[in-house]
Amino acid sequence: MKRRILIIIVLLLTGIATRAQDSLVLRSGEEAVQALLDKCFAADNDAERRDLSGKAVEQLYQLLQFDAAFSYKFDLLKNVSSVYSDDGAVRLLTFAVPLNNGKKYLYHGFVVHYDEESGIKVTKLTDDEKKTRNPQFVDMQAANWYGAVYYQVQQVGSRRNPVYAVCGWDGADLFTNRKVLEQLTFDDDFIAKFGGSFETEHSDGLHRIVFEFTEKAVMSLQYDPRLKMVVGDHLSAPAQFVHNPRYYGPDLSFDGYYYEKGKWHYEEDVDVTLY
Repeated sequence: MKRRILIIIVLLLTGIATRAQDSLVLRSGEEAVQALLDKCFAADNDAERRDLSGKAVEQLYQLLQFDAAFSYKFDLLKNVSSVYSDDGAVRLLTFAVPLNNGKKYLYHGFVVHYDEESGIKVTKLTDDEKKTRNPQFVDMQAANWYGAVYYQVQQVGSRRNPVYAVCGWDGADLFTNRKVLEQLTFDDDFIAKFGGSFETEHSDGLHRIVFEFTEKAVMSLQYDPRLKMVVGDHLSAPAQFVHNPRYYGPDLSFDGYYYEKGKWHYEEDVDVTLY
């Protein structure tokens, strides 16, 4: 009996020591990543910013392989957005590097999936840098990622077959900003997959929804648990500028997008005061 208790104590102490060591490694690595990002944002040319941010990404990727990294706060990484899904299985880390060619950004990101049996799976996201025209109609995955800073991830599918709604911000150029609504799923190896089937007021079968509007406006887009849908400001423009996103902005009405039977459905004029 004493021997069994001793073995349990040794195992517990070993586990505590391992977690403490992992925390020290993560803290040291986090400091190194932020140092690279500080140099990146201070650099005065795009080539250097790309190089330094790329090095920061590689170091962060190595840190995210630790199981302890999933719950580690990374609170020193002041430039990195970190959000968890409501079911606690997914973590998204994204950030934007400003470039000097107008108000444009280079985006970096990771999707981290945690499963008790298989552990951590990290998917690195590579910014397409908007080379793909009309991304709403194109299948874009981790290797040619749309590129955005994500601020919300919400499970909308069943627990058995989880589907996630992801909301993000994209600073398009000097004149417009964008919001994006993505669908995130995982294959059998827990590798992140983007894209779904969306309908809007004008189109059907889109891979994602991209909203573009004047840089002077602020658009809301987030999952509303009361309505069980993603709700966003409806964007409109004066009749003479209906094809120019520089003139689009919220018109005080709201649209909704809800997931049902494998597809995202559009609902116009949502009453956000209903509940």
